[in-house]
Amino acid sequence: MKVFPAVEVIDGAGVRIRRYIGAFPREIDPFLLLDEIKSSNPEDYRAGFPPHPHRGFQTITYMVKGRFRHKDSSGGEGVLEEGWVQWMNAGRGVVHSEMPLTDKGLLWGFQLWINNPASQKMSEPFYHSYPARRKTISEGVVLSDLVGDVMKEKGFYPLIYLHIQMDEGKTFKIDLPEENTTFVAVSEGIIELNGEEIRKGHLVVPECGKITIRSVSRSHLLLGSARPLREPIVRWGPFVMNSEEEIKRAVEDFRMGRFT
Repeated sequence: MKVFPAVEVIDGAGVRIRRYIGAFPREIDPFLLLDEIKSSNPEDYRAGFPPHPHRGFQTITYMVKGRFRHKDSSGGEGVLEEGWVQWMNAGRGVVHSEMPLTDKGLLWGFQLWINNPASQKMSEPFYHSYPARRKTISEGVVLSDLVGDVMKEKGFYPLIYLHIQMDEGKTFKIDLPEENTTFVAVSEGIIELNGEEIRKGHLVVPECGKITIRSVSRSHLLLGSARPLREPIVRWGPFVMNSEEEIKRAVEDFRMGRFT
């Protein structure tokens, strides 16, 4: 089991973020980035994320509290409400903006980047939004399934992505495919994962598929799991491709206005 502390960063036009994946560790195949915005101070999030490009991967944005507006160059547009998920494939290239509609109080959300297989790096961009499926598993344990039907139908590979809320002293067990890469990000509280204590602001990468989580205190967790692609990963800012040559082409295409 590997445990990593999240890193506090400033991104976008000046948004304060807790970064679980994307710094250390840089990626855990096929997961490229996991960011959390959580603040009641509008100065931490008001500036948002003005138009910026992406190529070669997908974003999954989930709002726990607050609202965001998404707009992209492929025609995707909508308001991300509390408890909803937005799934965007950047594919061959898209320019989008993500701007908060919340101007006071708590804004709390997550964005996960998942890599595209080489065969889909230059796929057509698309955008979908849907409500997370919230279900009480047992007293004091609530799951929100962040993978909607549209993702199960049109996604490039199977994904498990859950928001787990646990009251103090509760237990949650899950069996995942042994070949999968799995992470658990602890947003709030203290847990024991397979007997090892993990505190708020840490990411865990288990080494087995059988996971038992016990909440030492009231906790909020994100769990992601998918089979690794085992393909080369070359990153440059908002572009994630398989080679340096592809990155150079992405930069040139963006500068020449060839994105959707």
